[in-house]
Amino acid sequence: MTIEIMYGIIGALVLLSVGEGLLWMRCARGLKASRAKIDALNEEMQSVRSLDEATGAYNYPFFVKMANLQIKLARRHKWPVSLMIVDIDQLENVNLRYSFKTGDAVLKHLNDSIRSVVRTSDVLGRFGGSGIFILLPECDTENVATVKERIEEAIEANPLMQGSKRIDYRRSAGAVTMYGKQVHLNRMLGLAEDALAKAKEKKKELVIFDKEGVEI
Repeated sequence: MTIEIMYGIIGALVLLSVGEGLLWMRCARGLKASRAKIDALNEEMQSVRSLDEATGAYNYPFFVKMANLQIKLARRHKWPVSLMIVDIDQLENVNLRYSFKTGDAVLKHLNDSIRSVVRTSDVLGRFGGSGIFILLPECDTENVATVKERIEEAIEANPLMQGSKRIDYRRSAGAVTMYGKQVHLNRMLGLAEDALAKAKEKKKELVIFDKEGVEI
């Protein structure tokens, strides 16, 4: 075999090796891009599974999951935790007067108004058909009232508009505050609903209960 032939064979092998390397790199990049798309789709699917379609708040199962994570921290550090329900009074009247689409817009407006004034650590979830849960870690009774005031201010500052028409809606709220190892989500959910019922009965904007269910 001549030197020229040997160099030719070596050159061909080098080109083949380089080609295989480039092909492998292309495949690796393609695989990485595919994995990124799959991860993005998984994240999107998780978001779809965890969010309420009408409001954008967490659905009830995911709200409970996220709320329990915050409560676990609160019990460990002996923080106060408050749970407030802000509910739209007679949402069915909005649906009848305008449309169910407008009713959904009212729910989303309420959620967006709340989200604009609370912290990223606060957990929002859909309550029944007409309201929003708000779990407020490191928040005592006085601060619950302040949060409610800020929500009202946000709604008044940026009312829901449909064209040139302003859509007004009344709200009631019930809340409960617990501390440290006293904090139990199921108990808080029940007491917050009871406080909300009392607020509606007395036509008050906010009723707050302590851990014994006594109005503060």
